[in-house]
Amino acid sequence: KSQKSLAQSDRSRYEAQLNMYKQIVHIYKSSPDPLPDDAREDVQRLMTELHSLGQPPEDVLRQLAPKDAEDGAQSFEDFMKSMGLDSDLGSAEQDLLKKLSEDPEELTKVMKDMAGGLPEEACKQQ
Repeated sequence: KSQKSLAQSDRSRYEAQLNMYKQIVHIYKSSPDPLPDDAREDVQRLMTELHSLGQPPEDVLRQLAPKDAEDGAQSFEDFMKSMGLDSDLGSAEQDLLKKLSEDPEELTKVMKDMAGGLPEEACKQQ
């Protein structure tokens, strides 16, 4: 939408969100990896403030959404990342994750092969 058609309150909120995103990016770019405790606390504080400001503009959300998100789907790679399961993977494992997320049939085959090696009791929901 054009900035001219925005209510002043929305415009101020979006500008505050943009400023906070810039601060977060600055913290990540200027800090060592992993983030020191004080930098991590700053990011957490800014993320809390961002949350209190509500959703970003719809146009921004559409641009950030994964391709499959329009259908309400989440890719396997997105799921793994959201669960924090990709953080300790080496490059070979990350490549495999990417390949499996791009080929649902291969992912299904691999999951079935993995489950085939487990005793039946292990596959039942507790």
